[in-house]
Amino acid sequence: MQRVSVDEFRRSGLAMVVPVSGVESIPLGDASSRISSREVRSRLPLPWFRRSAVDGYALRAEDAKLPLTVVAKVTAGRPTDRVVGPGEAVEITTGAPMPEGADAVALVERSRRTGDTVVIDEPVGPGAHVSPVGEDFGVGQLLLATDAPVTPIVVASLASQGQEMVEVWRRPRVAILSTGDELMPLGSELSHGQVYDVNGAILEAMVREAGGEPVRVPPVADRYEDVRDRLRALIADPEWDILVSSGGTGASIPVFEGRDIRTLHDLIPGVAAELGELIHHGIRMSPGRPTALARIGQRPFFALPGWPYAVLVHFEMLVEPAIRRAAHRPPRVRRPVVGRLSSPIPAMPDFTWVIQARFEPGEEGVPSVIPLLPPPPPSASRVMTQMLEADGILIVEADEPLATGTSVTVWTDPQDPAGGSW
Repeated sequence: MQRVSVDEFRRSGLAMVVPVSGVESIPLGDASSRISSREVRSRLPLPWFRRSAVDGYALRAEDAKLPLTVVAKVTAGRPTDRVVGPGEAVEITTGAPMPEGADAVALVERSRRTGDTVVIDEPVGPGAHVSPVGEDFGVGQLLLATDAPVTPIVVASLASQGQEMVEVWRRPRVAILSTGDELMPLGSELSHGQVYDVNGAILEAMVREAGGEPVRVPPVADRYEDVRDRLRALIADPEWDILVSSGGTGASIPVFEGRDIRTLHDLIPGVAAELGELIHHGIRMSPGRPTALARIGQRPFFALPGWPYAVLVHFEMLVEPAIRRAAHRPPRVRRPVVGRLSSPIPAMPDFTWVIQARFEPGEEGVPSVIPLLPPPPPSASRVMTQMLEADGILIVEADEPLATGTSVTVWTDPQDPAGGSW
């Protein structure tokens, strides 16, 4: 099976995903960053009554030059039945309903009051400082479109309509499977040779960021029967939409050259091929060349390598687009920052190379880009220190050596067009 390009792998994964059709009706206060399953229009104008936009005195604009008698006081939520007549004014607070007979409000700071008499010190025209009915929006105005994120501002708009619940698409359920005899749950005591299930934690966090609902599956040991039984159980389980695993993908061509799969340590691609359809195994990208894509139980299965940095990169570039499509979310992109390389980067023949990078101050306001190259073998493909230091990623296309001082784009801070911002 030939390795494919990043774009071909991504297209194949997207083609397997169907946006979820399930709808949930949830409390408005819980809906921020969720995706609307139907449009919502206003049923009330905002405001639905005339109200004062300031603290001051409600009056008839034609009487503003006269000394006025204050006959009542109106505050928000406490209207008055008193009708403002000639030579009269009503003390009023911001947001309070306008009394009948008044068509303007004079600012309290432009007024002088003595007892029950007030004098206005500025011209006041009809409609001054009055919010008319529907000033903000009228009946039938679109407040939330289908497939749009429920942002805090949307929440405010729907709350103005008294709406308690909102209909949103359910989150796609993403099953997370870690593989390896050495894995231990977080919080447990480690024995020699054991490590914590870092990838499971990474994937759970990234699934949530992508708009999915993580479904944790207990880790599975690197034994044929265990992997086969776990995948069979997952095929029979309807409670997930997308499966993502980490580890156990290293065996490549030998699986398809007549070797008995039971003799292999990296079992995921071979077992996936036995129980379903293996679509791709191997990608022309470093890190994480043995990433695989399969279909099991008529659902997509993304099998990622075991190194945490490879999991991070491959999830963002290959898995997240599929989850976001299933979640009715648009693609997410990183923010580009242009800088100059501080040291050369050799060509990677036939592979797209995704390199972590950090910034340092550079000349003329252009940042210097420090590539965080992987340690030489036999060390890990990336180390945690580099992951903590990195400001972004640098994507170097195949056969493209870059000299010191070359202008490059570092992709930083993933930008989410459906992430619940304003």
